[in-house]
Amino acid sequence: MRNTTLITSALFLALFAVPGCKEDPAPNEPGEFGEPCVIGEADNTPDGCASGLSCYFGYCEELCATSDDCQPIESREHTCAVGVCHIACDSENPCPETLATPLVCATNMLCEGEEYN
Repeated sequence: MRNTTLITSALFLALFAVPGCKEDPAPNEPGEFGEPCVIGEADNTPDGCASGLSCYFGYCEELCATSDDCQPIESREHTCAVGVCHIACDSENPCPETLATPLVCATNMLCEGEEYN
């Protein structure tokens, strides 16, 4: 009788509890502004950036023609240079912490993805 109880319990767990715990993995989609990316990946690929963005030292940054094309970021200087927006930084104005990628201030006084510094 004890074996019957164990088998019944195991079947109940397998039929009802296990399928309810399964979660679908998040899709690997191209990065949006401020999200991590892999340098060298093509646009609109899972490890690259969405259209209109470029992978700049580990995070997706906007493409631009003028600084007006760069969206404002927390009262930081966000300017266009060589067709890509750049976030300026220094010891008094560190990189923003609100983007999906951890950023650090590089020696060129521009924010870069933490892992590329």
